[in-house]
Amino acid sequence: MKTFFPNYEYFIEDGGIRVKIEDQIPFDSELMDLGNLKLPSKAIEVLSVTFDLEGFTNFTKQIDPQLAIPNFISEFFWWLFNRIRNELTTTKEKNNILWAELPFLAKFMGDGALFLWKIDSDKIVNIDQNSDAVNLNKYLGIFICNIISSLFEICNKYNSFYDDWLIKRYVDPPTKLRCGIARGNAFSIGNGSDFVGPCINISTRLQKFSGLSFAFSARGINIRGFEEGYRKNFTKKRVAIRGIGDNELIYILKDEFNNLSEELKSNFLEP
Repeated sequence: MKTFFPNYEYFIEDGGIRVKIEDQIPFDSELMDLGNLKLPSKAIEVLSVTFDLEGFTNFTKQIDPQLAIPNFISEFFWWLFNRIRNELTTTKEKNNILWAELPFLAKFMGDGALFLWKIDSDKIVNIDQNSDAVNLNKYLGIFICNIISSLFEICNKYNSFYDDWLIKRYVDPPTKLRCGIARGNAFSIGNGSDFVGPCINISTRLQKFSGLSFAFSARGINIRGFEEGYRKNFTKKRVAIRGIGDNELIYILKDEFNNLSEELKSNFLEP
């Protein structure tokens, strides 16, 4: 992302403030730093993950926020990126083995971040071309659920990060890390430094859906890919998602749903 700070000159004219600048104003879409926006868009299958810090807006309202926010953002993203890498990595015979690819895109969203994971079905098929479609779909389902279970662990571990570090260094830091997840196609913009797609919109909606902290769309995600212990954490519901549809199926945490008020529970229907 580029910034735009030309040499403005302020003056008073006709009883109001005016701003003078050189004749040629270099203000155009290049400011978004997306490259050539006329380039053809390429579709890529992804798992879209949106993180959001609950309470970040109130955190920014403190006295002299400029003294706290830069350090908080730096420490939070250092923690988050390390947690993503560590949750997906295991060690076997001195080699780093990943449960899944690391995200290929990370984007700051003001009070959180968007991550995109590539779902490379071709590579999974090429692991064993003699395997039948049933087994390949099973492997793919486990692959996706490995990512989701890692994200679930990250959200849980934010609680320890908050208790052991943040609350001791900041006044009223964000209390919870929320996460929304969806699978689908994303479409490149310009040189591929940004992407758009319905799954991105869905993950953004789900990260703060009806007071919940963790939710994922059921589209293309079979929870049988989880180990049984993880599977028991989730329940499927039918909901209306603004701008997406009135009958979307999502998975949410059973405990969180049970703790909702009756008014909020009314937003959820049985599938």
